[in-house]
Amino acid sequence: MAVSAGIDLVSVPRIEAILARWGKKFLRRIYTEREIAYCMSQAFPARSLAARFAAKEAFYKAVSPWHRGSIGHKSVEIVIDGRGFPRIEPHGPATSALVGRGASLSLSHEEEFAIAVVVTSVTSKKGRK
Repeated sequence: MAVSAGIDLVSVPRIEAILARWGKKFLRRIYTEREIAYCMSQAFPARSLAARFAAKEAFYKAVSPWHRGSIGHKSVEIVIDGRGFPRIEPHGPATSALVGRGASLSLSHEEEFAIAVVVTSVTSKKGRK
């Protein structure tokens, strides 16, 4: 399979409720320090947190056709590039899931929902099956 996609939709109020109940424990379990710093600096932190949670889930779905190993939430870091666009910065198991492949990310959020789409594609012969 040369191209694979994953999509996920997350309820912003659900993330707000989890954050209210678990606070920093939730944040540290799911997000990297850079993600936490970025999201908490936004006008509506829960929207940004929800979008990143959706991106991590969409990533798992996009790589699942060929990668069967465990990938932790913090292995998939969502960062903002120099032009203001979100991108996936893989670490550890997420890096090995992308060998020979590239990943593109699109995020969107509003008051109630956040959505993410991840599309992976083969970038070298090594990643082709």
